[in-house]
Amino acid sequence: MSAQAQVADRRFQHYEGPRLGAVYSFWTLVLHSILWVLGLKRSARYKVVPVIVIALAYLPSLVLIVVATVAPPGTQLPGYPDFYQFITAAIYIFVALTAPELICPDRRHGTLRMYMTSNLGPSTYIFAKLLAVWAVLAIVTTGPVLIEFAGYSLFGHGPSGLGKSLQTLVEIVGSGLMLAIFFGSVALAISSLTDRNAFAAAGIILGFLLTGAALGILEGPLHAPDWVALVNVNQLPFQLVFRLYQSAGTVNLPTWQMAAAGAAWVVGAIGLLVVRYRAEGRR
Repeated sequence: MSAQAQVADRRFQHYEGPRLGAVYSFWTLVLHSILWVLGLKRSARYKVVPVIVIALAYLPSLVLIVVATVAPPGTQLPGYPDFYQFITAAIYIFVALTAPELICPDRRHGTLRMYMTSNLGPSTYIFAKLLAVWAVLAIVTTGPVLIEFAGYSLFGHGPSGLGKSLQTLVEIVGSGLMLAIFFGSVALAISSLTDRNAFAAAGIILGFLLTGAALGILEGPLHAPDWVALVNVNQLPFQLVFRLYQSAGTVNLPTWQMAAAGAAWVVGAIGLLVVRYRAEGRR
């Protein structure tokens, strides 16, 4: 039998579907990034680690609720700003896993060039990734404290009155978002320096821990000035949480100086991201 050849029409054709614009592309990238780092719509092995870390962050709040059920009214339980000492390790692990996964694969696999040639430029790409990492980190910086607040209120250990409850709720959400923005921005900036997830994760963990240890020695045995706390990324954001709750922390500095230092860290991190990705957009 003789073979029969077929000629297929493969000429260039214009796209005739709906054009949803850059805003739609931006929010699609944000949603895709959030789902990607949480392992959703991916195989099971990518879901295991995020689930374990999130469970570790929520476990202390569940334990405190159990304690609140048996504690008589008026019992002194850990306050909302004190709760973060139980989940600091979970926050560090979670940020070290999520931030590199958001941008390192794009650089390593060449996907970044596709974004840069689309209607998403460097600035919108950076902003989308920042929103994604802030939203994901808020799961572990805000959610557990909200559960603690609900448990305390349910069993008679929460704030008294509607006004005080609303104020506490605003403080919880504000503190959680502040931590998410601070750690997410710094971690994303560190991740932009390499295209390897492991190197970025190690840099984030070691950067936070070693900086905190070194500056802790300066503030403690060496009696360094109080302003040293402003450059301690391991201490500054958690001390700002106490100020948001109008509680006394361990740093003897005005609140405005601490807030300005925290804002400077975030702006500096975003500035590093802009510098790194502006260069990518010009290639």
